[in-house]
Amino acid sequence: MKNFLVPVDFSEASRNAAKYALSLGEVLKAKVIFLNVVPIGLLIEDESFNSRIAAQAELVESNKDFLSKEITEISKNHLVATEGYVAEGAASEMILTMANENQSDLIIMGMKGKGKSSSIFGSTTTSVIKKSNYSMLVIPEGASYESIDTICYATDLNDRKEAKDISILLKIAEKYNSAIQILHVQKQEGEISDDEFIHKMRVHSNFDGLKRTFNVVTDSDVIYGINNYLENNPAEILAMTARKHSFLERLFGTVHTKKMSYETKIPLLVLKEG
Repeated sequence: MKNFLVPVDFSEASRNAAKYALSLGEVLKAKVIFLNVVPIGLLIEDESFNSRIAAQAELVESNKDFLSKEITEISKNHLVATEGYVAEGAASEMILTMANENQSDLIIMGMKGKGKSSSIFGSTTTSVIKKSNYSMLVIPEGASYESIDTICYATDLNDRKEAKDISILLKIAEKYNSAIQILHVQKQEGEISDDEFIHKMRVHSNFDGLKRTFNVVTDSDVIYGINNYLENNPAEILAMTARKHSFLERLFGTVHTKKMSYETKIPLLVLKEG
């Protein structure tokens, strides 16, 4: 494992994700690279051009100093290599540029709740998920790091566009000796079709040598199905291939009046799409 990229904005949500990344990086022997992005054009419009340039430069230097101190503070109890960078530009674009330059194995981002009536997906996290060709680990603000004993891998047996790269999932499972709960939510009760059975066998073969079970639950709403399953079968990570904003938003947001039980508990590993 080479490195993890962890965007930070000095919020509690990103600090929580940074701590999680350090713990995971220590186990997986990965360097943790922190990135803070300073947007261009946030300064007061009626300032002179030179004043704005100077103020922007001052903000960048201030963030560099703060980031350095933050990394020192949160990594002092971890045996893991770290680096820190501050860049200027659009957050999602700079994150992806840095990921490309460092050939990051995983992007780890925090996620902050905004109340029952709002999405808790920040615009930057959402944008990176939609644009990225990298696997991502999204850490809810209320989640805390713990040994990854169980991973729930939700898969759609009707979808042939599965994750094309599950290496990060396999690496985590191997290092932690995790049990893999392969989960399929069917909308109607009944036996799976021949095509679904073939896909099931293919998914099973991806996890040869690991502890794994195959589980089918029935629910007209896939998200409720996943939620209900996790309520009775706790896991430390939920993994899936999902790039659509609305689907991911519902996973960690509000569905009607019911909050997902794992909204503030379980990190979501978003795998590369096939």
